[in-house]
Amino acid sequence: MTGVIPAGIPQARAYDGAMRTALPFIRHLCPLALILGLSPGLAPGALEAQAPPSASGIPRDFWIYAWRAPKIDGTEARLKAMADAGFTVVDAAPGELDVVGRHGLKAMVRTTDPADAARLSANGTVWGYHLGDEPFPEAVFRGIGERFRAFEQAAPRQVPFVNMLSTTGEFLRAYMADARPPLLSFDYYQWWWGSDRYFEKLEQFREAAVRAGVPLAACFEVSANPGIEWGDQARLPDNDRRLRHSIYTALAYGVTGVEWFHADMVFSPGGGALTPAGRDVAAINEEIRPLGQALAGLSSIDVFHTAPLPAGTRSFPKEHWVQVIGEEGRAGAVLGMFRDSQGRDYAMVANRDYRDAQTVVVKLQSKWLGIAPWYTPKQYKYAVDRLDRATGQWTAVASSSSVGFSYVLPPAEGELFRITTTVTQDGKAEGWPVLPKP
Repeated sequence: MTGVIPAGIPQARAYDGAMRTALPFIRHLCPLALILGLSPGLAPGALEAQAPPSASGIPRDFWIYAWRAPKIDGTEARLKAMADAGFTVVDAAPGELDVVGRHGLKAMVRTTDPADAARLSANGTVWGYHLGDEPFPEAVFRGIGERFRAFEQAAPRQVPFVNMLSTTGEFLRAYMADARPPLLSFDYYQWWWGSDRYFEKLEQFREAAVRAGVPLAACFEVSANPGIEWGDQARLPDNDRRLRHSIYTALAYGVTGVEWFHADMVFSPGGGALTPAGRDVAAINEEIRPLGQALAGLSSIDVFHTAPLPAGTRSFPKEHWVQVIGEEGRAGAVLGMFRDSQGRDYAMVANRDYRDAQTVVVKLQSKWLGIAPWYTPKQYKYAVDRLDRATGQWTAVASSSSVGFSYVLPPAEGELFRITTTVTQDGKAEGWPVLPKP
């Protein structure tokens, strides 16, 4: 992915602690430090320190972004094509904002000057400001944080945006501690670079975002064909299912920003017709918007997987009140648990099998398993609703408070369930002293 970067300056790309050769279509980059004018001599802060949530007032919304502006003739035609393809945030210059708003889009303005943000802070069409991509080394993080704070002060309802390398561990901890981003974005293209570490990356970036109290966004390849790095433009027959696998499993991890890399793979140059892979992206964009909007207002609580466990993931604790049982010998499923501001629970179940549908059993147990037997247990009941991904409406699911329900998940897709708990009789804590009211 590229920022507003002068061509002709070669850059090596840091990736997982090693220097990779950049992709052919992004090999002419300069370091983010040069874009932001940061000094590489700044020392990183304490890596173990956990930064407080950003003071920014940015809204938690669901957004779908295309890296790069597609090579479509004319501003009006370009923005209409992007709106028709289901994107919600697009690269745009300040002079294009009226057209952006007319098509119901939000603008990502590429600038590193907080004065530009101050001038545009009252413009509701501006979503945020693209400050750059994949900063390296750690010494620049503190300066990036200073730039974040300057933009937050200039435009508190808009997002200063930087995308991160997928490098985790000390590198990610340093970024969160020193830069304190108002939003955490990263790229890991599992169909190009290998699926064996995909869930491991989601685990670690989700943990960092939850600890910092910031939204999580992720980048996804438009074409799942790994040969595209060497010029093979062919669409794989199962491209749509592979992309859905990435998207729905990421949504289970609490991702609320979907970034497609990149627009030139979505649209044909000139007239702006969708490419074969672009048609896959447009269809996915349309179907995930109601789901994404529902998830944007929720807090990510936990993520568990059924067997076989991908590297770096967790199985279900025996006493967790929601258990998912997948079909034996299959690729498995992932459960993301969420909660809304009213305390209601949500379960996002995604099929890790992108080839075949899978029947899963969602077992609902008591939330109070393991309570000592000398306490009177609570009496409760559950009501379960499923989000209709086509309409955004909730529909009741027949279930039992002790058994749960079963559901057939299409290949590589997921469903969101809302679980409302009603305590019909509160438990008693015999012998436990009643604390005085404050």
